[in-house]
Amino acid sequence: MDLVSRARNITLSPSSEWGVIAAETTAIAPLYTGYIAILAAIPLIAELLHFLFSGFSVGIAIRIAVMSYFASLIDVAVVAFASEFLAPRFGGVGDRMQAFKLAGFALTPSWLGGVFALVPAFGLILRLLCGLYSIYVYYLGIGELMAVPSERRLSYFGLVILLSIVIGIVVALLVGLLFGLAGMGAMMGR
Repeated sequence: MDLVSRARNITLSPSSEWGVIAAETTAIAPLYTGYIAILAAIPLIAELLHFLFSGFSVGIAIRIAVMSYFASLIDVAVVAFASEFLAPRFGGVGDRMQAFKLAGFALTPSWLGGVFALVPAFGLILRLLCGLYSIYVYYLGIGELMAVPSERRLSYFGLVILLSIVIGIVVALLVGLLFGLAGMGAMMGR
C-alpha cells in the first residue's frame, strides 16, 4: 500500500477504493505504523505550529498537540471496536481487521484537513468540513468492510457514531487528566 496513493484515492474516490481496501490483508500494527500514525501527525504538526505562532509557550503547545495526536490514535481504535462490536447486531460481520481499516482509512480526509490549523481565519470551518467528509467516507465503507446490509447501514452508522462519541469523550477526559497530572507533576518538581 502506497501511502500517498491510498490517501488520494480514499479522499477523491472512496467508493471504488473501499473495494480495494476490503480485499487487502494486513495487520493492525502495520496499519497504525505505516499509515495511521503518519497521517495523524499532519494535524499534530499544524496545531503545534499554530499554537507556537499564536504565542503559546513551547511546553503548552507541545502538550496540546501531543494530547490531540494521542487522542486521534485512540479514536481510531474506539471507532474500530465499536464498528466490530455492532456489525453482527445489524446483520454484518464483526471482523476486527476490517473494522480497523474502515476506521483508519475513513479518517484520512480529516487528517489531511488538519493542515488548515495553520489558517486561523477560516481553518476551523475547513477542518470541520474535512471531518464531516470523513464521516461520509466511513459511511461509504460500511457495506464493503463490515458487510452490513444496505437497509440497516444508516442505523448501524448512527449507533457507531453515537457509541464512538460517548467513548471518545471518556477517553479524551482520561487523556486530558493524565496529561494534566503529568504537567502538574513536572511543575511541582521544579
